[in-house]
Amino acid sequence: MASLNTLKTKFGFLISGLIAVVLVIFALNLDSNTFVNQPTEDEINGPTVLTIAGEEIKHNEYARLRELYSQLQTINYMGRIVNMGHEQGASMALQTLMFDHYMAPAYKALGVYATEAEVESFVTAQYRDAREQYAELTPEQIDMILSINWARDMYFVPQQIANQKFVDIMTSGLYLNKLEVAQALRNDKLTFDGQYVEIPFTAIADADVTVSDEEISAYYEANRKANPKFDSRTIRYVRFDRQATEEDKKVIEDEVKALDAKVAAAADADAVKAAVRAAGGKVQSYYTAFDALQAEVADAFKAGKSFGPVAKGNVWTARYLLSDVNAPESYEVEVAIYPEIAKAEQAVEELKANGGDFKKLQEATDVQAQTINFVQMPVSQVKHFLDRKAGDIFAFNNSGVSTVVKINSVGAAKRFVLTANLDREIVPSDATNRAVLAQIDEFAANMGTDNETFTEAAKAASKSPMVATVTRADIFSGMPSTVQGIANSQNIANWANGAELGESKQFVIDGVTYVVLVIDIDTEEFEARNDAAIRRELMQQKKYEMIAAKVNTLEDAKAYEGAKAETFAGAKFADTNLDAHLVGAIAATTETGKVQKVEGDRAAYVFVVNTINGEVDPASYATERVPLTEKEKAMYERGLYMSFLKKANVKDHRDDTTF
Repeated sequence: MASLNTLKTKFGFLISGLIAVVLVIFALNLDSNTFVNQPTEDEINGPTVLTIAGEEIKHNEYARLRELYSQLQTINYMGRIVNMGHEQGASMALQTLMFDHYMAPAYKALGVYATEAEVESFVTAQYRDAREQYAELTPEQIDMILSINWARDMYFVPQQIANQKFVDIMTSGLYLNKLEVAQALRNDKLTFDGQYVEIPFTAIADADVTVSDEEISAYYEANRKANPKFDSRTIRYVRFDRQATEEDKKVIEDEVKALDAKVAAAADADAVKAAVRAAGGKVQSYYTAFDALQAEVADAFKAGKSFGPVAKGNVWTARYLLSDVNAPESYEVEVAIYPEIAKAEQAVEELKANGGDFKKLQEATDVQAQTINFVQMPVSQVKHFLDRKAGDIFAFNNSGVSTVVKINSVGAAKRFVLTANLDREIVPSDATNRAVLAQIDEFAANMGTDNETFTEAAKAASKSPMVATVTRADIFSGMPSTVQGIANSQNIANWANGAELGESKQFVIDGVTYVVLVIDIDTEEFEARNDAAIRRELMQQKKYEMIAAKVNTLEDAKAYEGAKAETFAGAKFADTNLDAHLVGAIAATTETGKVQKVEGDRAAYVFVVNTINGEVDPASYATERVPLTEKEKAMYERGLYMSFLKKANVKDHRDDTTF
């Protein structure tokens, strides 16, 4: 820990304090080689939310981690500090549980874990790199970013170190031989010119190909494990929209027009403000940028008029013009604060007499230079700055604070407006909402727990019942499970994935109430046997074999009905404008002028490479082997976590309450 003194000097107190926090938390868990506490007795019981390598992870243990991580802070794309949230907290909890229950014990058996010295070294390096990355920011801003990032990341430092150690062990023997290096360089450097004939599989009639039931069964058994599936629920649902009735709309329209009449009769701007605020509107600060406004609003302001009220969609909008001024967009000023307005006014007179030099005042005072933007001024300040110019010195009461301002320079003049804004949403009345709730209650009382009763209840309620299949989210995809046809429906999907047959629940999404019933559960681990799809696949394979047996030249290929002859030039291994199977076969070619065949996705291809362009210098094999090997290591490292998830046979049993 002696290096902490150096860190304090070089990077400030913050870094050493956070490293100490990391090391303390790490030391508390050193024996178990994990970075979180082991589950308590209370957490051993309860519903199972995950299964990792056959071990059941209970809700309480998972929820503790999820809550911890969801409260951690991060900086979003707008530069604001926000909590991670339950969705990201859920992902981080899963990562930690995978490490604690599966990876760390396996690592420990190999003698792989993070030491205290390694944690300190890792954090120190990360801080050094981060300070270089954010060098353009102020020290205070850098400290804030680093403290937020490390409050989040410190939970995963030992995991990162242990994972990297394991990767280093597993890839220490990774070696690309001469042939592998040569192939990689060929794929990168060579291009190919030639010609091919595409023979569609439709050139052979389906009636000429026989696929037996025995072949279909054999194909399914051989390939079913390559097509795992997640358990799914079939749900039935109806939706109840809460929409404003014509009577509701008329009431709101009358209220908006009553406000408009008050504004028209108002004696001054203050009366307009009061009327708009009483109706739920707001008074903006001064603003400009007419180009950012809707054209019709900008046109009204430019003509010196208010806009609206007008109903668009489900909103009544009005923009009442209170003031229209030309003013500098910014002011470069010096500002001083005084305990009372009399002293501030006295200072103004002294400044005017001495040329505006605050240092020559009889009584010393703190002076701050700053830039004031007109659009950021409270309305109460604007009147003190209007018509001001460079060199003006004045005092004013700034929300109870006696302030002296000296204007050193002003920005370019722009046009600013002050408005009182009303955006009144057209929403259903309380009476309408009560009527919809009563309808929902009546439906819920009659819908039963089976598909037939649910459908009859929907018919009686004049609702169209919908059906959807909800599949548990693929834990490897990172994509949430949702209900097709319902936006923002993750909560419905998460609930359905944990619900029992005949279970029902109500959800409110974007103002719409959905009543959902589970009518079927499918727990098969593999995709169901699809005889039609398997037959098509086997027929295609057999058609290719029949074509390949008869074709020896490009002319033979052209004789097939529907065959299409094409040329290729500059083709590369990574090209995407040709069938992937064809491109791969072309790039693997080492001999020109030879007729070759390959099965594509929708056709058979017969091709000849006429010219191989470029060359690979064998002398570069030795120098290129190291970077190519490092690239292979990086690919291995990226796939490590997903490989462990698959190896551990992770089963996800989380539902909406778990998230």
